[in-house]
Amino acid sequence: MKLFKFIVFHQIIIEKNCITPKYKKMKKRNVIFATIAFAVMSIFVGCGTSADKTAAAEKEVAEAKENLADAKRDAILDRKVEAKEWQDFQDESSDKITSNNIKIAELKRRMLQSGQLENAVLRERIINLEMKNTELRKRMETYDASQNDWASFKREFSNDMDELGESLEDLTVDSKK
Repeated sequence: MKLFKFIVFHQIIIEKNCITPKYKKMKKRNVIFATIAFAVMSIFVGCGTSADKTAAAEKEVAEAKENLADAKRDAILDRKVEAKEWQDFQDESSDKITSNNIKIAELKRRMLQSGQLENAVLRERIINLEMKNTELRKRMETYDASQNDWASFKREFSNDMDELGESLEDLTVDSKK
């Protein structure tokens, strides 16, 4: 009887603590089943239908077409702005070249009037300035505005034009003395 009570008492403790070998197997099975069920549910919820995928793809294509149209519009505007800038730069440079020609002609006239024809250094400087002005005019006329290096051409040309202008001013000041 004591043995029977001990077994019953022991069984009650095991049931209360749920430490039976069956319970361990059942717990393991339930955990595995729950994990598999969760994974399957995640896959089904995460995967959309082909109609959803098609709609999303169509939306992306529409956005890409809109972006392409915007880019084309921007490129056309940029070309128009660049063409206007080129024309303005060309007009301004032509005006400077013409002004330089007038200054060179004035220097030649002064040299003739003052009787400094013998001054070979002055004559040489005037001829060099005239050649440089002609070279700048030719560079402006032969430049292809559709080239990609417009900014570098503008910078170099403006620098050369400024140097020529300074040389003319220096020579004008020197010849007035």
